[in-house]
Amino acid sequence: MLKDLGIKSRVVLLTLLPGTALALVLGAYFSWMQLTEMRHQLDERGQLIAAQLAPLAAPAMAQGYGRRLQRILNQVLDQPDVRAVMVLDIERNLLAHAGPNMVTPSPPADPEALTQVSSLDNTRILLPILGKHLNLAGDTSNNDQRQIGWLELELSHQGTLLRGYRSMFTSLLLIGAGLIITALLALRMSNAISKPLHKVKAAVAQLRDGHLETRLPALGSHEMDELAAGINRMAESLLSAREELQQSIDQATEDVRQNL
Repeated sequence: MLKDLGIKSRVVLLTLLPGTALALVLGAYFSWMQLTEMRHQLDERGQLIAAQLAPLAAPAMAQGYGRRLQRILNQVLDQPDVRAVMVLDIERNLLAHAGPNMVTPSPPADPEALTQVSSLDNTRILLPILGKHLNLAGDTSNNDQRQIGWLELELSHQGTLLRGYRSMFTSLLLIGAGLIITALLALRMSNAISKPLHKVKAAVAQLRDGHLETRLPALGSHEMDELAAGINRMAESLLSAREELQQSIDQATEDVRQNL
């Protein structure tokens, strides 16, 4: 395929091809890394919300304040990316729910630790509410591990995906701008090569047609100037040889005329 391309096309292709491949690979890698980091931050934020919500929900559960518990859950929906939240008793019976129905399957229940499952669109967190959560003052000496209920929280990935797509779009714009600049530089480089070669080609054609007085000017680079100087010397040699030949012919003609 390269054999069918001119010098300008080859320079542009050989300049853009590696740059484009490198830009796409690096852009995809860093976009994937950024999206992975965003997902990790979303998981951490969800776990933090659940850990902070448990001490708020536990007293309302213990005292049977259903309305207060519902208000607490409704306020949680104001947090970014929180889709739904609900509180269950120890038998997994619903006590309060805020938001739409959860669509992600419930995580495996662990009465001692937080668990979570993730799908393409959502992450669902399950946290046991323990007796130690009844202490709003955060008394570290209270280590009551008696379970009193469950807290479930579902996070939406839409915000994270949207931010990731925006970042990817910005990366594509930057890559496109970089490739355009690279293409312009490649075109300039190819013109710096092809234009002098066209001048050389035209000068050689003039010499071939017998215009031995044709001379090439400086072509703007050391190598091209050496080529032009070589062609000029060749033209001077041809012109001198033609003049000497013409003089010899004229002299021979004159000698023949005198002999006759």
